[in-house]
Amino acid sequence: MSTSPSSATSFDPTRTWVIDGGPGIPSLPSGPPPTLVIAADIGYRHARDLGLPVDVVVGDFDSLDFDALRKTDPGLVLERHAQDKDASDLALALKFAWTAGATGVDILTGGGGRLDHLLVGSMLIANDDNINRRIITHCGASRSVALKPGKPFDIEVQTGSWLTLLALGSDTRVSTEGLRWDLGPADEIPPFSSLGLSNEVVQTPTISVQSGVVLVVVTSRHE
Repeated sequence: MSTSPSSATSFDPTRTWVIDGGPGIPSLPSGPPPTLVIAADIGYRHARDLGLPVDVVVGDFDSLDFDALRKTDPGLVLERHAQDKDASDLALALKFAWTAGATGVDILTGGGGRLDHLLVGSMLIANDDNINRRIITHCGASRSVALKPGKPFDIEVQTGSWLTLLALGSDTRVSTEGLRWDLGPADEIPPFSSLGLSNEVVQTPTISVQSGVVLVVVTSRHE
């Protein structure tokens, strides 16, 4: 590994973006620019294509030339991991963000490519390392967050957007307001079912998780 804890804490993590790899180039979200950009391996190229200045590249560099990158962009912090590893490049990039002091992260991904990478990348925000953090994944016109009891749903949503609730375990109970088909505190969403697919936002929504963990995916119809 070619970085140290001291280099991880020398950044301004106020608005941290993690640029995921994969074949698709992400779209830029609205709002102020990032103060820290972390690329997950080939996400470096995506970030540069988007005109973003990259601060850190994390991964096994199976898609980038480590030595060439070190020469052409000497200001980068490069955290290189073995290809035979237990965590994905995205998971390692998130870990770097927390070490750098980030309290929230926006993940930018273009989607596409291998289905297993897409599924794992989507579920990472709900694992034990990340569920208590504020993470928003941006993919095209969609954004996703993971909620548990006591964790607020605090992203802005346009009226008319689709909103999907995906239960990631058993005994998942969610109450909502502001949706075309609202749920009550006693309503249970079976794990990995399509019950919560493609609901519609009719006014500013509130989502409260009584039990379990739920992935919330909001897709704007106006993009």
